[in-house]
Amino acid sequence: MKHLKKISLLFLTILLTACSSNDDSNTSESNFILVGDSSFEMKMAVVEPSFNSVFLSITNKTEAEINASFSGTTLNNVDYFSAKISHSDLSPGETYDLDDISSLEFIVDGDIINSEFENGFSQFYKSGSNSDLEVISGSITVIDYSVDVISLSFTFNRNDGTQITGSYTGSFLYFNVEDD
Repeated sequence: MKHLKKISLLFLTILLTACSSNDDSNTSESNFILVGDSSFEMKMAVVEPSFNSVFLSITNKTEAEINASFSGTTLNNVDYFSAKISHSDLSPGETYDLDDISSLEFIVDGDIINSEFENGFSQFYKSGSNSDLEVISGSITVIDYSVDVISLSFTFNRNDGTQITGSYTGSFLYFNVEDD
C-alpha cells in the first residue's frame, strides 16, 4: 500500500506540473478498460519517462478534476490504471509485452483525499496478494504517440481466466523528470 500511495502522489504531482492541451474533451467511446463484463470509461492519460522506464497512467478523471483536489476537493470513484514499461520512452507502433512491463495495476472506486490516492478495489495487477487477480499474459500497443495525441490499446489475461482489454485515444499530460 505504501508503494501505491507513493505512485499516487507522484501521479498527482505530475498533474500539477505537466503541460497539456487545454482540451478536456478527449473522452470517447473508445476510451475504456473492460475487465470481464465490467467496463470503465477513461478520460485522461499521463506519460512520464524516467531513466530506463516510462510510467503510463490512465484515469477516469479529467485534469480539471485532479487539479481541484489540490484545493481541498475530495474526489470519489477514481479509477486508476498504471503501468511501468521498461523502456526510456514510448514508441509509436511498438508493442510492449508483459516481460517489458515491470509493474501493472488497475484499481477502481478509490478516493483522492488530501492529494493522496486511498482505498479502492484492485481489478488486476502484475504481482499481488490474490493470485486470481494477477495478470499472466498480455501486452500494451502504442498505436500513435505524438505531441498532441496518444493512442494505445492493451489486452491482458488474469490468472482466473478473466480477459482484460482497453484502449485510449486522446490528449495526455507529459512530464519529463529531466525538465525539473
